[in-house]
Amino acid sequence: MSDTNCDPTAVPHEPPEKPINGEANAEHVKNFDVDPSTGRKVPHKKANEAYLVHQRWLEKKARIEKRKQYERENRPLPKELQGVEEPDFSPLANFLFSMVFAAFVSMVIFLLAGLFIQGDLLWGYRGKWTNWHRYVPKRPMVEFTPEELKKFDGSNPDLPVLLSISGSVFDVSKGVLYYGPGGPYHMFAGRDASRAYVTGCFETHLTHDVRGLSPEQVEALERWYKFYADHNTYYKVGSLKVPPLDPNTPIPEPCHEAVNQKP
Repeated sequence: MSDTNCDPTAVPHEPPEKPINGEANAEHVKNFDVDPSTGRKVPHKKANEAYLVHQRWLEKKARIEKRKQYERENRPLPKELQGVEEPDFSPLANFLFSMVFAAFVSMVIFLLAGLFIQGDLLWGYRGKWTNWHRYVPKRPMVEFTPEELKKFDGSNPDLPVLLSISGSVFDVSKGVLYYGPGGPYHMFAGRDASRAYVTGCFETHLTHDVRGLSPEQVEALERWYKFYADHNTYYKVGSLKVPPLDPNTPIPEPCHEAVNQKP
């Protein structure tokens, strides 16, 4: 007789726990997925997930179509079709999604064609719709006085370059080479010189006084305003508050050598 059998305090050796058959099978099943299209088991791995999701969607769609056919024919539904879920999206939602997707694909093709043919995604377009300021929340518009606007003539590099036309103030900092100190159109910065835009008198007509302009000049001034309003880099930041003009003040005389050029 062995010592173990003789020792009343000895603990009999117990065999290791064996997994319950159900748990083992469950663990085994977790390693496989069922392909709805064939009913076969496939290894459970990430590479198969997208395919399986698509196959389950196709299977669901087929069941729904079959159920609709039974309902159109007024036939009783078999058990496997009872309680079938409704489609994920309505026909209208599917149509809208298709339209949006088609528009997106068309836009991508258009941009890529521009890149390969023109060398530019936008086919050379540089208009108002390329100005990102149009797509961000607008800051509150600021009302400037003539004295305040003078500070933004480009002399201070820490401040933006602003100008006013027809009472609207635009940030033209991207054109600092033209409107900043030493630039050919620095005379327009920090003030409203609406009259000079259409008369070409860049020395004596640097004023907002547009009295006496001809209809053609008024139309030209509107085009200048549109130039800044629709620019691809300039943008509106506020308005200019000027004192009312004294009607007894004489209208500025035309200059002898008007300059017809674009600021």
